[in-house]
Amino acid sequence: MRARRLGVSLVAALAVAPVLGLGVLGAPGLAVAQVGRTWAFDQADAAGGPVVSGNTVVSGNTVVSGNMATIPVGQLPSSVAVDSTSGTVWVVNSLDGTVSEISEARRAVVATISVGVSPVDVAVDPKTATVWVTCLGPFGDRGSDDTVSEVSESSRKVVATIKVGAAPFGIAADPRTGTVWVADTGSHAVSEISEARRAVVATIAIGQPGVPVNVAVDPVRGTVWVAQSNGDVEEIGEATRSVTKSALVSPGSKPNALNAISVDTGTGAAWVASDFYNGGSYDGYAAEVTPAARPVTTGVLVTKPAWYTDVPEGIAVDPATSTVWVAQDGANSVTLISAGNRGVARNLGTGNDPVAVAVDSRTQTAWIVNNADGTVTEYSYAAPQFTTGSQVKLTAGKPATIHVHTRGFPISVMKLGGQLPPGMHGRIGAGTVVISGTPGLAARGHTFMVTVSADNGIGAAGGQYVFSQQLVIVVQP
Repeated sequence: MRARRLGVSLVAALAVAPVLGLGVLGAPGLAVAQVGRTWAFDQADAAGGPVVSGNTVVSGNTVVSGNMATIPVGQLPSSVAVDSTSGTVWVVNSLDGTVSEISEARRAVVATISVGVSPVDVAVDPKTATVWVTCLGPFGDRGSDDTVSEVSESSRKVVATIKVGAAPFGIAADPRTGTVWVADTGSHAVSEISEARRAVVATIAIGQPGVPVNVAVDPVRGTVWVAQSNGDVEEIGEATRSVTKSALVSPGSKPNALNAISVDTGTGAAWVASDFYNGGSYDGYAAEVTPAARPVTTGVLVTKPAWYTDVPEGIAVDPATSTVWVAQDGANSVTLISAGNRGVARNLGTGNDPVAVAVDSRTQTAWIVNNADGTVTEYSYAAPQFTTGSQVKLTAGKPATIHVHTRGFPISVMKLGGQLPPGMHGRIGAGTVVISGTPGLAARGHTFMVTVSADNGIGAAGGQYVFSQQLVIVVQP
């Protein structure tokens, strides 16, 4: 989300416009919705079953093409959160004042729930099966402005509305402590909500001149990470309710504006999506902030040169595969970063103006919110796996072809090493290696060992990205 464009000294009415890609609002409220009203429907059933065209399957309003699905949601969606326990994805529709519930299994919206006015961000607590949404309000109505809506997943209704600080933007939940943390942009503070009491129990002041725009929680270490508009990252101890550490994130040549933050619960590091204007275009980075790093001056460059509007808006980390996913607004893509290598592995296409991303480690899926066209792009991903055997027998003087295939997504970059039998040659393809030719007579009775390697940017928790298979080629007389 382009939260940094809200203008730190402006009122909340100006805060929502940049996030939604709008100008300053002339109306008193962006969206007026009846809190608690729910629409539940079945898109697939209403459409009468799937329609197949080539490699594309259309089921209801969802379009599936290979490992990618496009799911329509509401108007101007701004954020997304995943509940791995229930297998659901929750999307804020800012213009509609609603939240869409997507079933991961069905790849379809199964319910649309009305929340507060001008919702911005969303978080999920899988332990309590609750969804938490920051709402800016109709602006000027003190009773309705600056709230958090609590939605019950089971009832699909708003069960509580909690008053927080001014201009609440980012939000995150900690299932371990039963707390919800809110970035109160207009108050220069972070609110702690007790889920059990449904009330704010603490307010932590955040240093200026920046303002808090996004938050992320590390339940393992009991810390809350806060991204500020001026490039500062603050670390809050949940137990002490105080800022314990601070880091300035400034990869590139100028101070960065921070747009989003996510936590790698495996390493304890936070990843931030940031950018700065270099005079001709935006330079965007994904930077890792470790607990010991002060300041952060390096990052992974994720934007392309001379792409004026190519800005990293959202970021998510999958600790299980050691990957970082960055939503690239303007480029209409999501960038896959191999966290262990700190390098861009792939750029994958999305809908128009992706502004947020969330991942589900359990199903290995990434969910990207496309703000301009009102859709969510889903990618299913997996590390390379070899699908062919590890031993081949050939006959000297007889032409032969060996195919070594992998599955997984993205498609792997392949490498071939070792000594092939005389007369045989290797050819590298997309996710495959082809070894062909005629083994020479001199190879009779010999065994040759070659190694086929695959790398698609998806790794293991320990940071392994290259997966190899040793191929034993036996040449018979």
